[in-house]
Amino acid sequence: MNETKHGVHQHGTPARESIRHEPPYWKRAHKSWIFWVAFVLMFAAIAIFVMSDNLSLLPRGEPEPPRSDSSRK
Repeated sequence: MNETKHGVHQHGTPARESIRHEPPYWKRAHKSWIFWVAFVLMFAAIAIFVMSDNLSLLPRGEPEPPRSDSSRK
């Protein structure tokens, strides 16, 4: 009978030595400067949105009464 080596793939590479297991990107993303720049910009956008009352241009208060247009008569 043929004896096969269990540690070698069909192509001749060692089974456990050739496979490099890297953690997924989302686990190592916090080491990237791009992640931190995006995080700071997103946090700044959220802070501006909350502090500006939902980006409204006019402050909330009593609504202006409708203007009567006297030039139409």
